[in-house]
Amino acid sequence: MVTLDQPDFGAPGADGQPAIPVDAHVRLASFEHNGGTRILRRGYSYTDGVDPQTGTLVGGLFFIAFMKNPSQFIKLQTSLATDALNEYVHHVGSAVFACPPGVSPGQCWGDGLFT
Repeated sequence: MVTLDQPDFGAPGADGQPAIPVDAHVRLASFEHNGGTRILRRGYSYTDGVDPQTGTLVGGLFFIAFMKNPSQFIKLQTSLATDALNEYVHHVGSAVFACPPGVSPGQCWGDGLFT
């Protein structure tokens, strides 16, 4: 389910502290916290059965993000260093791919990457 509600980072909780904790992922990844930096991101949960030795579920989250420049992702990852979710995260790997724009008549496929 996709929600378009905007989080209210200034809202106080019942204890007077921020309702959205200062180390919450949603706060640290927000464009408000990162000088306006925005990326398009999506996570996909997966499961791969049960580990026969431990009896625990083998699963995780594939994460994909689109941005104009990898520096945007680096900025966000730096902000997430104190993320409360880090307790549950085990990073396995990453990659960066260049996706050129479409072409118009007379253009070559890589023109958008090298100009």
